[in-house]
Amino acid sequence: NERLLSEQSSPPSKAATNTINERLLSELQESIQTQKYGPASPRRTPPFQYSSKTPEERERSLREARDLNGVNPLVCVGGAAFSWICAGILWVFTTYLGAVFASHPLLGEAYFVQRAVGVFRNAAMGLSSLAAGFFGVVGV
Repeated sequence: NERLLSEQSSPPSKAATNTINERLLSELQESIQTQKYGPASPRRTPPFQYSSKTPEERERSLREARDLNGVNPLVCVGGAAFSWICAGILWVFTTYLGAVFASHPLLGEAYFVQRAVGVFRNAAMGLSSLAAGFFGVVGV
């Protein structure tokens, strides 16, 4: 009986505070503030900041930059030679195409055939000369 009386006489307990509801309410309030006043702008860094490196560290990084990052000169010369060889081959091919196209005129009577062959010849000459020029410039 006493237990029953004590349960009835005690006041009803409240919900625990600092729960997920309070956290959700604070997030809701923050989103309302963000919508009302816009998001907070991030701190802008100045366009130029002095380095925090010591003079010794700066000198070491400059020496490393002057080292050309480990580039092998033989690889550069080999790549340039390969590009020049490709440019020479393509230039000879372009000259050959020009001679072939000049010595073999169009024989077709149909207008669309003449136009199609003309477009093909122009495309072949243009692409081969473009490729020769590209490889020549890369070789330099």
